[in-house]
Amino acid sequence: MLRTFDIILIGLMILAAAVTYKIKHDAEKQMTQVTRLQRMITDERDTIDLLKADWSLLTQPNRLQKLVETFQGQLDLQQVEAQQIVSLDELPQPKPASLDLDDAANIITEANAGDTIKPDTTVTGSVAKPKPVTKKVEAAAPKPVKRVVSNATPKSVGLY
Repeated sequence: MLRTFDIILIGLMILAAAVTYKIKHDAEKQMTQVTRLQRMITDERDTIDLLKADWSLLTQPNRLQKLVETFQGQLDLQQVEAQQIVSLDELPQPKPASLDLDDAANIITEANAGDTIKPDTTVTGSVAKPKPVTKKVEAAAPKPVKRVVSNATPKSVGLY
């Protein structure tokens, strides 16, 4: 009985030593991988710093002015005129927001949107409120609305 118990204990000790060795070996492998990744990160940061320094050298105003003078005949560059700078009031107004559209095709193309497109009524302090646009109402019969129905499943829908 004592011999069997001793053999079992010796087997458990050998098994524990093997498991300990495997865990140590895996940990060392992970440490070498972490060290390699840290070295790669340091190299990338050094490359970014070098590229930033190159960019600052390439965009120096004196260097750009010399290049403009050298290649003036080929580039045909001109000075910026004061009339080219505009204020916010001179910029075109954004398209009005569309509300209550029931079809994805209408959202994309804004076709057949009808009266559901309402003008932007947002009032801010920097831009004057746009004047409402009045549309001429026609007495003609309403046009039939074409609806495209697709049974195909969209590409973005699925299980991953």
